[in-house]
Amino acid sequence: MFATSCTGQKRNYEKMYKKEGFCMVCPKEDKLLDYVEGFLDDEEKATLERHLHSCPYCAQQIEFLIKENEFLGETLKSPMLPDDFAEKMVEELQPYKRKKHRPLKWVFGTAASVLLAGGIMLSVNPGFAKLLGGIFTSDRVDEGLQIAADTDIATPVNRSVTDQGITLYVEDLIADTSRIALSYRVTNKNGKTLDPYVDLNPDSFKLIDEHNKVMENLSMSWGSYDEEYGVFEFSLVDIDEPYKKGTIQIELNHLAGKDGHWKMEIPVDLTTAFGHQKVANLDTSVEMEGANLRLNKVNSSTSTTDIYYTIGYTDEAKEKLKQQMKEKEKKFGRKIVQSFLYDYLSIGYRIEDSNGNILGYENVYVEEDKGHPVSKNMLSGSGRFEGDPNNFAPISKIDSFTPQKNEGQLYFVLDTIYMPKFSDFSITFKPDELPKTFKYKGYELTIKSVKVNSKKNVEIEMSGFVAPKSPHLVDWVIEDKEGKMHEITSKSESVSDERDKQGRFQYSIIMSPDTLKKVPDEMTLHLIGEKEVKELEQEWRVPLFK
Repeated sequence: MFATSCTGQKRNYEKMYKKEGFCMVCPKEDKLLDYVEGFLDDEEKATLERHLHSCPYCAQQIEFLIKENEFLGETLKSPMLPDDFAEKMVEELQPYKRKKHRPLKWVFGTAASVLLAGGIMLSVNPGFAKLLGGIFTSDRVDEGLQIAADTDIATPVNRSVTDQGITLYVEDLIADTSRIALSYRVTNKNGKTLDPYVDLNPDSFKLIDEHNKVMENLSMSWGSYDEEYGVFEFSLVDIDEPYKKGTIQIELNHLAGKDGHWKMEIPVDLTTAFGHQKVANLDTSVEMEGANLRLNKVNSSTSTTDIYYTIGYTDEAKEKLKQQMKEKEKKFGRKIVQSFLYDYLSIGYRIEDSNGNILGYENVYVEEDKGHPVSKNMLSGSGRFEGDPNNFAPISKIDSFTPQKNEGQLYFVLDTIYMPKFSDFSITFKPDELPKTFKYKGYELTIKSVKVNSKKNVEIEMSGFVAPKSPHLVDWVIEDKEGKMHEITSKSESVSDERDKQGRFQYSIIMSPDTLKKVPDEMTLHLIGEKEVKELEQEWRVPLFK
């Protein structure tokens, strides 16, 4: 039986076909529109027509689209339009609410106007524009962008640049105090949507301030949705001075498989966004389980709620780690041991309202069917050391959450601390005598194989089971028969949600060093460090408001 994602009125047809023992896979709505508007090539057209002969749902949608186009043609023959044009247009479109994933016949201006192919400028009811929507109004972007799309910090851009027969069309902009996002599409000369992939680098997308200075070291992200829309984003949460206004400069030299030059500048103004922003300076701290946590501030913007905090070791915990590190360096060397320091102290916490309802969480064990910590409504996180990490300097972090509608007063609830510690576990084995099984702190693992991989490095594969909330085994090192140490430089591990009869989760890990090229007759695996899960008996609950 074929799989499908049948929705709405299509379910009636789905039931009919399931009685026959199969369910059809229908083309996307945009493919149907391309057919009506003549954008399909001969092969695509023939394939779709064969489908229409056996699918009454898609045939009905084609009828809706044809009537819609006829309505547009008849109504727009003359620039003189009736006063109720927009209302009639909406009524005519309601049977088939399509997504705006297609070559547009109109674009929206700041005055909610429509520019048609014939050059007629029309005033349109804002509800009509909203019906057509865009990627920021869909559930394929995070909820923060969806919320922002319905506010005055979202503006249509509707700018395009064409080279080599390829058009880059930027549709919408969301300019918030925490991030700036824009959506775009890429089309060919026939208006067909192409893959929107772009090479993400600082030269392709630049944010320039009002003094014509390029903003340096910004975090950037990019996403593709159904290979039709691209969304590019600048993060502003970690800049020293607030960004107020300026331009986004786009300059691409490769697009949709072709070399060329696509350059565009888009004005950005965050004045409106700053009017919606609320900042609460907290400056409160706590010491628990060897950790020192300070909540600095909370920034509530339209599209994100950003929590700024600093976490470090207490003086006692820091001194203990320094002593342990000296002992490890004597055996394994400074370079190998210090790599463990970058898997830093971390926390797990919840965001609650005044009634104790959980609105979000980060890095906590709250879902019993998961073998690892999870997050909810968490959008992104960033951090940087406030000093030398080799001296166990604290780290400043910013965690961004989806804002909750009518969330009221928020509370931060610290419930878990993940504390790094050096380990003394080792296991010696001969590769030709595998498999070999061992147990360690909730783990039961089997060394399955040791081989030379495609990169010509020795690779070790282990799998087995891990009990819930066992420590994370962070850093390993291989010692060969001659006593030479080989740092693990490549590691891939996973925890499955499947459990065994003892309630343990499936676990696997593959790791390799880049200095060991031949499988030794005998070898020892040393665990350098691990991360303990310390759930707090008494949670720390702090208001995120003043």
